[in-house]
Amino acid sequence: FIINLGDLMQRWTNDKWVSTLHRVIVPAPDKRSDRRISMAFFVNMNGDALIESIESCVDARNPAKYDSIRAKDHLMTKHLASMRLGLDQAVADDK
Repeated sequence: FIINLGDLMQRWTNDKWVSTLHRVIVPAPDKRSDRRISMAFFVNMNGDALIESIESCVDARNPAKYDSIRAKDHLMTKHLASMRLGLDQAVADDK
């Protein structure tokens, strides 16, 4: 089994669980008859929810790697990064 966690889960777990780059690869001709089942499940959370590392994933040897961020800002940052923009640039362009 492969479970592809999202980037937000990686932030929550302070890199204890790592997000995997999602990609689709056409199988080699000799593997095309192998069956593969894929299921997607997406969740949108409250945009105002504050995202910070879970306490059990942070300690003296493994301090928090990410600043706190609102869920909607995290989502917008990922979206803008896909268009090679930054959140600051998008806010400035919106004014």
